[in-house]
Amino acid sequence: MKIPLSWLNEYVDLNDISVEDICDTMTMLGLEIESVEETGADIQNIVVGHIQSIEPHPDADKLVVCKTDVGEDEPVTIVCGASNMSVGDKVPTARIGGTLPGGFKIGKRKMRGVASQGMMCSAKELGLGEDHSGLLILDKSLEIGTDVRGPLGLNETVLEIEVTPNRNDWSGLIGIARELSAHYKRPLLIPDSSVTISTTNTYDVTSITIEAPDLCNRYIGRVVKGVKIGPSPEWLQKRLIDAGQRPINNVVDATNYVLLETGQPLHAFDLNKLNGNRIVVRQAKDGEIIKTIDQEERKLSSDTLVIADAKDPVAVAGVMGGFDSEVGEDTLDIMLESAYFNPSSIRKTSRTLNLISEASQRFQRGTDIDMVPLAADRACHLIQEVAGGETLAGTIDEYPNLINPVEIQHNFDDISGRIGTSVPSETQLSILESLGFGISETTDSSASVFSPPRRHDATRSADLVEEILRHFGFHNVEPTLPKISPTETVYAPNYKRLQHLRTQLTNIGLTEIYTWAFTSREDLINARLKDLIDIAIALENPLSEKNELMRPTLIPSVLHVASSNIRKTAKNIRIFELAPVYFQTQEADSSSQQDRLTICLSGDRTANHWSATADPCDAYDLKGYLEEVAALLGDTEIVLKSADQPTYAMGECVSIHTKGNHIGYMGRIHKSVADKFDIDQDIYIAEIQIRSLLKKKRSHAKFQQVPEHPASLRDIAVVVDESVPAGEIKSSATKAGGKLLQNVEIFDIFTGEQVAEGKKSIALNLTFQSHERTLTDKDTDKAWNKIVKTLQHNFNAELR
Repeated sequence: MKIPLSWLNEYVDLNDISVEDICDTMTMLGLEIESVEETGADIQNIVVGHIQSIEPHPDADKLVVCKTDVGEDEPVTIVCGASNMSVGDKVPTARIGGTLPGGFKIGKRKMRGVASQGMMCSAKELGLGEDHSGLLILDKSLEIGTDVRGPLGLNETVLEIEVTPNRNDWSGLIGIARELSAHYKRPLLIPDSSVTISTTNTYDVTSITIEAPDLCNRYIGRVVKGVKIGPSPEWLQKRLIDAGQRPINNVVDATNYVLLETGQPLHAFDLNKLNGNRIVVRQAKDGEIIKTIDQEERKLSSDTLVIADAKDPVAVAGVMGGFDSEVGEDTLDIMLESAYFNPSSIRKTSRTLNLISEASQRFQRGTDIDMVPLAADRACHLIQEVAGGETLAGTIDEYPNLINPVEIQHNFDDISGRIGTSVPSETQLSILESLGFGISETTDSSASVFSPPRRHDATRSADLVEEILRHFGFHNVEPTLPKISPTETVYAPNYKRLQHLRTQLTNIGLTEIYTWAFTSREDLINARLKDLIDIAIALENPLSEKNELMRPTLIPSVLHVASSNIRKTAKNIRIFELAPVYFQTQEADSSSQQDRLTICLSGDRTANHWSATADPCDAYDLKGYLEEVAALLGDTEIVLKSADQPTYAMGECVSIHTKGNHIGYMGRIHKSVADKFDIDQDIYIAEIQIRSLLKKKRSHAKFQQVPEHPASLRDIAVVVDESVPAGEIKSSATKAGGKLLQNVEIFDIFTGEQVAEGKKSIALNLTFQSHERTLTDKDTDKAWNKIVKTLQHNFNAELR
C-alpha cells in the first residue's frame, strides 16, 4: 500500500516530524515500511514559462511556434502541437537539459525546419494524470522561471507499507493516521463529508432489498443526480497516481479516493441502467452469467453473492462491478453502494472466479461496518466537488444483522504478567481510548473494554496487552528472565516409536512427504472413495473447495504428490506419509482421528545401469515394505487376503490383517483413478492404520547361534482354486510345520495348460532343522505330511 505523506498529513498533522522519525514510529507500531520514494526526483529543470507570442509554423499546419519567457535573458523558441493555450498563459516548460518522469531528457532539435529550445508540458507528461489533450495551464500568479515541482506538488514522499492480513483497519489512510495520532498525541482529523441535499428523496427513486442477510450485514445506497462525467482534476489524479492507482473518470476516481482514504470499498452504478431502478442483494442462480467491467463473461454458481437489479446481476458483490451498469461518459445519475459483506463469502467467490480486486482484498479480511455510512457520505461530498450534481435526501440503510462491539474484561495486572513490566492503569486506558476502544465499568483492578467493529483482531485481554505495548513502547520494557520451572518433556503416546518408524522408512529408501490435512469432495470421488464423504468432517469456513473437508484418507493427497513428481519427470516414486486422518463417529457432534501410514511406489525398482535392465516395481515390493513396518513395530505377522476395493484395480487388491484385525488395503491403483490424477504409469499404494501394530511392543532382539546340525530341504507343490491367496497357503504351512519347520518360501506360482482352468499351482520350499540333533527322514516326513493334510483340509489342495 502506497501512502503519499502530504495526503496522510490531512488526517494528522505531521509537518514538524521528519520522514525518518515517522518511518521509525510506524515500524515500531507494526507497520512494515517496504520503501520510501521521493517522487519528482527525476523531474529536473522544469519551470514556469510565460507564453509571449504564438505564431503558425511555416511548414506544418498542426504546429505553432511560441516565444516563451522561462526566466532567462531572452525568451526561448518552442515548437508545440497543442492548441489550448493563449498568449499570456503560464505553462510548465522544460528547458534544454531538463528531464521528465521516466528520465526523458530534453534537447535542442529542429521540428520541420524550426529549432525548438525546450518543451511545454501536458499534465500526463508530468505524471499528473492521463490528460494529454493540451498543455497544463498554470495559475497566473506563479513567478516566471520558478521550479514547477513545488506549486504542482511534484515533490512528494511516498511510503510503501505492507498491511498484515489481521490489520485490515490499516488499509485506509485514516486507520494509519489513527495510529500516529495516538502515538504523537495529536488530534485525528476527519475529512469533510457534507453534501448539498436535493428536495427529492432517495426512497422515491430506488429501493434496496437484502435477500441474503447472512452474507450481507449492511448495505447503504445514496443517489447523486446530474453529474457530469469527465477527467478528474489534476490534484485528484496525482493523489491516485502517487498511491499506485490509475485515474479513470471523476466519479470512479472519487470512489477510489475514498477507498484509499477510509479502507471502505465503494461502487457507483449508472442508476438509469438498473432495471426497475432497484437493487437486490441475493445469491446467484446456478449458471447465471455476468459480464464484469473487465469485459469478461463469468458463469456464476449459487454460492456467489451478487448485486442484482429487478432482472439480472449487475455486480459480483464485493469483488467487481458489471459492465452493463458501469458509469460511462453519458451517465447522469448514479447509485452509490457502500456495504459490508461476509469475509468468507467474498474470499470464496474471489478464489472460485480467480478474480482479485482492491475491493475483494479488503472485504475478505473484514472491513469496518461502522465506516459504511461515513464512506458513503464522504464519496457523495467528493463526487459533488469533482463531478457536480446534487445528492438526494435520505439514505437507504439496510442493516439486518447488527454487529455490536466485542466486550473484553481487561485486568490491569495482565500486562505485567505477560511482559514483566508494569504499566499504570491510567496509561493503559489512555492508550486504548486513543485507539478508539470504548471503556466502561472501571475499577482499581479492571475495566470493561469494547473493541470497535473495525478491530477484528482484538477479541481478548491478550490482544489489548499487545495494543498497549505497541504504544507504550517496546524500548520501555526492561528485559527480564521468564519465571519458568523446569519440567520433564511429556511425549504423546507412541511418539518415539512413530519417530523411529519414520527414520527407519527413510533409511530403507522411502522419502517422507507432508501434505495438508484437507481434501475435497471432488478428490474423494476421483479416488473412487465417495462413501467417505458421508463420514468426512466438513469445514464451516474453507479457504477453497479444494480444502473443504478434513481428510478421511491419505490416498488423494499422496496421489497428488506422485502426480506432481511424475509431471516433473521424477517417475520413480518411493514416498510415504505418516499422519492423522479425521472422521465423524456415530455419536452426535463427535469426531475421531486415527494415525495412518500410506506408502506409494511407482516406476522402476532400480535405476537404469549398463550392467542390468531396470525392472518395474510391483505389489511385492509394497508387501516387503509392509513386512518391514510390522517388524519394526513389534514383529507382527502381516496377513494378506484377496479383496475388492474400488480404488484398486480388479483382482489386484488385498486387504491387510494382523492379529485377526483388518488394518487396510494395498494394491495397484485403478487406471480410472490414476487418469483422474493425471498419472500415466502403474502406481501401487498401501494404506494402513497402525494402531493395531503399536499395541504390541517390540521384543528385544534375539540372537541364535550358528546351527551345528544340517538342515533338511523339502519342496511341495499344491493345486488350489485361483482365488486362494498364496499368502494364506504359506501361513497355513508355517503353522502346521511345528518347531522343526524353520522357514517357508514361495518359489513358484503357475497357471496354464498343465493346471485345470480356474486353478493355480503354488510351490513352497520348506526348511526343517533342529538345534539339538540331526533330523531323520522320519522326522521330516512326519512334519511334511502334517503340512500336506492341513493344506488339503483348509484349501481342498491337491498335490502335484
